[in-house]
Amino acid sequence: MSRLAILAVACLLGVALLTSTGAASVSVSTPTPQRSASITATAAPPTPGPSPTALPPAPTAAPTATTAPLDPPELRGVWVDAFHDGIKTPAQVDDLVSWARQANVNALFVQVRRRGDAYYARSREPRTEDPDLQPDFDPLQYLIDRAHQGPQRLQVHAWLATLPIWLKRDTPPSDPKHPFNLHGFDDGSGTSWLMLRSDGAAWAGQGDAGMYYLDPGNPAVARYTADVAADVVRSYDVDGIHLDQVRYYEGDAGTWGYNPTSVARFNQRYGRDPLSQPEPDDPLWAAWRREQVTALVRRVALEVKAVKPSVALTAAVVGWGKGPDADPAAWRRTAPYTVVFQDWEQWLLDGIVDYVVPMDYYREADPQASWFDTWTSWQTAHRGQRGVVLGVGTYLNDSDGAMAQLHRARALGPLGVALYSYAVPWRDGSNGTADGRGATAAWLRGLFLRPAPIPDLPWQGRPVSGLLVDVPGHENAQVRLDGPAARQWATDGTGAASGTDLLPGDYRLTVTAPDVDPASVWLHLIPGRTTVVRFTPRPAVS
Repeated sequence: MSRLAILAVACLLGVALLTSTGAASVSVSTPTPQRSASITATAAPPTPGPSPTALPPAPTAAPTATTAPLDPPELRGVWVDAFHDGIKTPAQVDDLVSWARQANVNALFVQVRRRGDAYYARSREPRTEDPDLQPDFDPLQYLIDRAHQGPQRLQVHAWLATLPIWLKRDTPPSDPKHPFNLHGFDDGSGTSWLMLRSDGAAWAGQGDAGMYYLDPGNPAVARYTADVAADVVRSYDVDGIHLDQVRYYEGDAGTWGYNPTSVARFNQRYGRDPLSQPEPDDPLWAAWRREQVTALVRRVALEVKAVKPSVALTAAVVGWGKGPDADPAAWRRTAPYTVVFQDWEQWLLDGIVDYVVPMDYYREADPQASWFDTWTSWQTAHRGQRGVVLGVGTYLNDSDGAMAQLHRARALGPLGVALYSYAVPWRDGSNGTADGRGATAAWLRGLFLRPAPIPDLPWQGRPVSGLLVDVPGHENAQVRLDGPAARQWATDGTGAASGTDLLPGDYRLTVTAPDVDPASVWLHLIPGRTTVVRFTPRPAVS
């Protein structure tokens, strides 16, 4: 393997050495710790922003007067899934935006990645095969233009189904560049990205109903997924990236995650026989899988924040079952922690995400009504360093039951609430017609009496810094940061190490690994910004 020189690309957004937002080329020619002698920086051209679509006048009401009374800040969200109408034609988008404003909703979580595909034009992944999507139409750009103009600015969160990659058992995607076609079934090289069951099965489901998933324990999956999310933020003025199904498959509890690369990494870390595989109930193997999901979320968060610090990184997370009791250890007995290895409580404690949106989908009848109350109470009491928006499965209940759950959720004082879903706002409701949209908007106005601003996320305004160090191909490289605060990390499977909530100022960064040049990089961390330092292979000497 060629040596890695300290030749880094730092996304120092807003840093003083740059004349515009962009990337600085940072090269170190000697190990001397003198910043002026060891680092040269040149500003790259600014990253071009998205080109707004030329629009006819939006069919919305006249702008509300700025003196109109508002309700207190509260996030009022709705999930808009891609399996129903909602964003597939300009008319559907116009209807969605108009309905949201009538209903006094202020945040749209819109599914733009369903199964390794794209409901947006500027994407590294192929356009969806959905026949209902209007040809040559960019739903995401059109939605952003509509939602961000006019009265009551609406937030647009790009909802990405994170690990599901394909949904037809025997028919592959038509585009040869689809990630399933490029990295699905193993060709004998051991490079498949698919999540496998302990017996080697890849199809997660029964009969033809199921899914293929990517495995977060394969470092290539984590890197690719983070790149997809960062590309969305570079190309579109979204308000948030919303991760869904960022977890292991729940069927055959605990038996999924046996991607060969992940198993090999596990065996290497713990000194196991390289030809063996851990048992599904091995505690170290369970902890390993939780670590892989958390590392994926962390990587996505840091890459996204490096592009646009103000974007909200959020996740739809699971609860399931009756919920944890008052025992401090109760979380570790829940399904998220033990079955799908989604330790989202730790994400909040570590400040990896801006907020989670637990999918509290329960019927308003015993015993599920009490489960709803147990979970929502626990979630709002365990926000860690960040926030919680309570997700309510209104589609499961009639309008009275759905309204009752929304009232109880709001009374707990979360950042806000989100309804699933726009297509089916309650069990017998529908937004498929103008009359239906009018009825559901009026129903929600009974809850949301007036428009409300989105609440501030106070941690985003704190004068602290983030850092992502990327040493590709180097797991467990030692990364040390010395300066106003001292930190030491080991790189994960993607070669990444990172820190959040760091004090700004001048730091010396040192990476120790067998084939990395032993020089230090001097950095200046900027308040409110994430610095990315990427190590690249030294060019071969001819």
